[in-house]
Amino acid sequence: MKSLFTTSALFIFMVVLLASCQSSQPVFSKRGEEYRSAREIAAEKRAARRSGTRTDRSIATNSKDRTSRTRSHRNLDKDVAAVIKAARSYTGVPYRWGGTTRIGMDCSGLLCTSFQSIDVTLPRTSEEQSKYGRDVKTKDLKEGDLVFFGSSKRNITHVGMVTEVISRDEVRFIHASTSLGVIENNLYAEHYQKIFVKAVRPPVF
Repeated sequence: MKSLFTTSALFIFMVVLLASCQSSQPVFSKRGEEYRSAREIAAEKRAARRSGTRTDRSIATNSKDRTSRTRSHRNLDKDVAAVIKAARSYTGVPYRWGGTTRIGMDCSGLLCTSFQSIDVTLPRTSEEQSKYGRDVKTKDLKEGDLVFFGSSKRNITHVGMVTEVISRDEVRFIHASTSLGVIENNLYAEHYQKIFVKAVRPPVF
């Protein structure tokens, strides 16, 4: 009886300890990629849901927007269109540090893999990718441009790629989110504006 009680107590202790570790463990990468606190992850989820819902509704109710967006995609450079198509093929793939496959992707890995579709090798980390090309002002953003996030210009920790320029306050970008996997969001959502650092146009475009 005493042995059974001891075993049960040990089991309960291990369950509590495991739950505690999982809830407090930060999302961290040795490369400095994708560090997020629990509060930042929650904010990212809220921004993604609001952004996605608003965009889906506007697309469904505004035929003029649909026409202009379709036209803009027809006019995309062939290489830009190919890279965007490749990136979107990973939509829904979960986040995985160091990942470059459908099992899991990290933010810079998504772009490395997508650019391979046009035989271009990107630097591996978001910080290195931020130096690959020339800086672009947000008002001049185009599909295929890379957008970078972090706590400062010297601490870039996240990257995405512009997929659609819809209006002055809606620019869609695809990225591998730590909390939601590969997803498209609006660059002008409050959460992303707070951490936005810069945009770069790759030399191949």
